[in-house]
Amino acid sequence: MLFSNPHVYYNMDSSSKPGEILEKGNPSPTLYQKSNENVLLDPPTGSHIILIYENQYDLDNAISTYINEGLKRGQMCVHVSVSLTNRGYLDTFPSQITNYQENLEKGNLKLVDLAPYYVDAMVGNLESFDKLKNELISGAEQDKNRVNNCIRITGDCSMLLLKNKHLDPCILVEEWCSQNPLEGSYLCPHPGSLLSQFPIKAYISKLFHSHDIIIDSNGKLIPEYIQKIK
Repeated sequence: MLFSNPHVYYNMDSSSKPGEILEKGNPSPTLYQKSNENVLLDPPTGSHIILIYENQYDLDNAISTYINEGLKRGQMCVHVSVSLTNRGYLDTFPSQITNYQENLEKGNLKLVDLAPYYVDAMVGNLESFDKLKNELISGAEQDKNRVNNCIRITGDCSMLLLKNKHLDPCILVEEWCSQNPLEGSYLCPHPGSLLSQFPIKAYISKLFHSHDIIIDSNGKLIPEYIQKIK
């Protein structure tokens, strides 16, 4: 059932321990049992994940790991990116995805051009995001050959907004993801090199707290990251 799973929030106050989380509506912290595992392989259902990466190589590996594992499990995987208009990117991305052409043709892998969604986010209109989410959910449910209706979505809309210092639209998109959980997960990459820069640093609390889980490019939890950038 969609939207039935509680969101999971890391307890970021100074007294919390790495790996402690808070369930929405539950004031008592609980220990995330998979804190030593790769979240990219087994993301919690309904989660909104922020990926802090250091370079393009690490980002590409993280995205391909996230997508390939989803395809292996029979899940629909959706890559929403501005890079899809880059011919160089399309020369390398397919080689990183298992059975790329076959999964694309069968609808297991979907590529979505970011441009119109970025423009909509800039003016605060996220109706296109709602439409895309509903289309993906409907497609997964109507596919009679699909035994796993979970959907994995990775997108760089908010990352590009952050890079271009459109900070309020960036937070708007991230909050939309948190407010619109699905049976599956969202993976939102952000470059670690930007997070200490002005004026982005002033938005770090909003950025992190609009996500459920903070990981590095190896899929490992880093809930202490806020302390590192103070």
